[in-house]
Amino acid sequence: MKDTIDRSFKYAMQDTNRIYIGGRMTYEEMITWEEVPFKIKSIVNRDFLPDAKNPEWTFKDHFKTISDTSFLFQILKTLKTKVKVDYPVTKGKAGKEQTVFKSKVCNIEEYIYFVQSSDAALAGAEVPEGKKLSECGLNPDEVKEKIRLPKGMEDIDCDILTEVVTEEISFSKLAVMFFSK
Repeated sequence: MKDTIDRSFKYAMQDTNRIYIGGRMTYEEMITWEEVPFKIKSIVNRDFLPDAKNPEWTFKDHFKTISDTSFLFQILKTLKTKVKVDYPVTKGKAGKEQTVFKSKVCNIEEYIYFVQSSDAALAGAEVPEGKKLSECGLNPDEVKEKIRLPKGMEDIDCDILTEVVTEEISFSKLAVMFFSK
């Protein structure tokens, strides 16, 4: 089942304005898949792979290590990178609460600050996937205060922060064309 879910987040497609890459696609997969545009492959190979600790990294893994003063951050801004995120929200009255997922498209600055502050807020804590923070001895409200949330994501349920999914990364087609020359 997990393999099927992972494959549904591994794709490359494009429309007239943007190039979309699935959020769980590794750098190695991007370079070898025929569906990934050559210009994206060359940018990943030339700029991202040398800085990555492992070719099995995804963009999300790499975003955790990029500072806002780094050259890679400038590249991402130049490519007009956007990230689509699915995040949990709890709705309903006490006793009849239900978790639903909302989608949000963030610019690269918002997303990197969110990912890095989430990592820092959970530093040292072991939170297995599917577990609530409160079940691991963490206070979700305290964690939420430490996280730099993108606008529009204030209603996130931080108790299930591990359920946030990076669905896709997109780049401006025009910016990719000019940048890759």
